[in-house]
Amino acid sequence: MGLRKIRAKKYNGIYEYYRDSDNDKRTIAFYIAYRDIDNKVKKYKCNATSKEEALKILNDKRTELAKDRIEIEKDDSLLARKIMNNNLKLEDIAKIYFPTKTAKTTKMIESTFNRHVKPKLGKMKISKIKTDDLKKLSEELKKTPALRGAQKKAKPDADSLNPRTVKKIISNLRALFNWAIKEGYINKNPVVVTDIIKTDKNEAGRVLSDVELEKLWNLDEFQVKPRLLLFLKACYHTGARPAAVMTIQVKHINFENKTIHIRAMKQGKPYDARVSDELLDMFKRWITEHNLVHDNYIFFPMQLYKKATTEDEKRAMKNRHTRYQGYAEHFRAIFDKHFNQNVGTYDSAYRVTVYTMRRTAATNVYKKFGIVHAKRFLNHTEIDTTMKYLNIDDDMEMVDYGL
Repeated sequence: MGLRKIRAKKYNGIYEYYRDSDNDKRTIAFYIAYRDIDNKVKKYKCNATSKEEALKILNDKRTELAKDRIEIEKDDSLLARKIMNNNLKLEDIAKIYFPTKTAKTTKMIESTFNRHVKPKLGKMKISKIKTDDLKKLSEELKKTPALRGAQKKAKPDADSLNPRTVKKIISNLRALFNWAIKEGYINKNPVVVTDIIKTDKNEAGRVLSDVELEKLWNLDEFQVKPRLLLFLKACYHTGARPAAVMTIQVKHINFENKTIHIRAMKQGKPYDARVSDELLDMFKRWITEHNLVHDNYIFFPMQLYKKATTEDEKRAMKNRHTRYQGYAEHFRAIFDKHFNQNVGTYDSAYRVTVYTMRRTAATNVYKKFGIVHAKRFLNHTEIDTTMKYLNIDDDMEMVDYGL
């Protein structure tokens, strides 16, 4: 197979994908190349069956891009006038702010802003937005239906936005306002997170008792889907965040030293978590059962693997980790059925989630070995952070200080 550019000047930007053999050099597909709105070269396969059809598709694309560039120029001109007149709205600032960010999460943060903030505050002058406006926004977001998975295209979920999601939205707004201050668009940040969202800094969240843990490990759902039990056990025994557990590969497990290498998360560093024989035995059986090798991920996309038709495709599936979202939806249904029946959606501190494994394990380490070991177990840099994870109320009630 080969890809060649059509020589005629008329067809500039059109490529032929052809069979590269002695007896057959037929064109089997056409590709078009053009510069997108950011002036980056894009090349993709089109549905054309001839170079004339490909040329029409390419010209239509160029016309569409030309119109987009004109609209952008109009927007930029209008934005310049607003800046001069000190008449910027929040949505105007957002248009300037997000393109300056390079983090991988920027697109997601911008999408969340457009979905939840822009419809409510986007038309307000940025200089007129007050803390009370953001308090009102926070309260409205708490009542906003959450969209999950395929339901985003169907209907909203009955549950409200997660409290952490609301707090992230407000925190991201604070970053936007801080940038606006730095750039000279405003002189004061109205986003005071602690005033807008009431948080109990000492509330660690739900921690499972020994009885609840035993109930969890023996649920029938895990007999049907053992990979979920393995994932939950890994979260518990390593104390790692779910996103880090999801990326464990065979090469990260040291059966001799009884450790698992955990990748860096947030501002932390990668580290080796010492784990129990129970988890190591589970991993060993899983690796053997699924014929996993050095670079394979423990939690590979099982469904895609089963659908793969060639050995190359199957090997490729094992060299990528599955998406956490799918696991999270399974766990949410299990936890809601067995542990969260009488807990309100917004009472996040009392709901059992995958993150409960991290808190429960850290609390058990603390009770057995003390705060320093709990801090090390969670890979925290500050003990104050560790204290927020621990549920020590029951212990404190039993302490006799002898005063």
